[in-house]
Amino acid sequence: MKKLVFLIVFMLLSTAILFAQQENDRLYILMEFMSVSDEMEDDYQQVEEFWSKIHQQRIADNNIIGWDLWAMMPRGTEQGSQYFTVTLYSTLAAMLEGIPGDKFQQYVQNAYPDMSQSDRDAMMEKTVKSRDIAHQVFTTEINNTSGDFEMEIGTLIVFDIMKQEHDSYEKVEDELFKPWHQQMVDNGQKGAWGLLRVILPAGSQAVGSHITYSMYKDFEQLANHWEGDGGEMDVMTSLAVQKALKTRDMRGVEMARLVMKVR
Repeated sequence: MKKLVFLIVFMLLSTAILFAQQENDRLYILMEFMSVSDEMEDDYQQVEEFWSKIHQQRIADNNIIGWDLWAMMPRGTEQGSQYFTVTLYSTLAAMLEGIPGDKFQQYVQNAYPDMSQSDRDAMMEKTVKSRDIAHQVFTTEINNTSGDFEMEIGTLIVFDIMKQEHDSYEKVEDELFKPWHQQMVDNGQKGAWGLLRVILPAGSQAVGSHITYSMYKDFEQLANHWEGDGGEMDVMTSLAVQKALKTRDMRGVEMARLVMKVR
């Protein structure tokens, strides 16, 4: 009896440790969507170049894992945001805190040791004026395909904003759709696929509860994928897909091109 109890406790502890390891290995992603007017385009590019050096200091200090700048497509000031940034964190606490207040000046000093305080102040003022942070989205990556895809400048991303309609949605993505995406990655039809769970904003009024993304190395790979038939599907799989589609509502599809990357 004692051996049985010990075995059960050991199994429970092992499961708890494995779950904790999975949680610790999880990637947390902050997406910040920017509205930039035509007349502020050049200033905004200068601002992000300036901040990229600061982000390098954050990486060196283990505050973040990486940072990217994406230009949304198609363009147009009436289409909402023109850019979005992606900041990668290893923990939820780090993502929620952002740049530690007591370290910001240190990051700036290390990034620009020869810049005068007045020039730094000028860049901070230009930061405020060059763009409006339309909205922020806190997410965590909960699934992705495997492979050796390298996200280079010029990489294209297409992401679908999903609203979960049934508790089985994440399971459906994992068991039904992920193998399909993995096959396309293996066949060279796309570079990578992943699933993000939205942490905030949340609630019934939030635009989406999840985001799926697909990455492509260039326009040719993306065009070939869009113009393809997606592969053959047997009757049983087709029926399963039709049922699976009812677990979520696709609220929108967006596309962007990687223009800046810090690792």
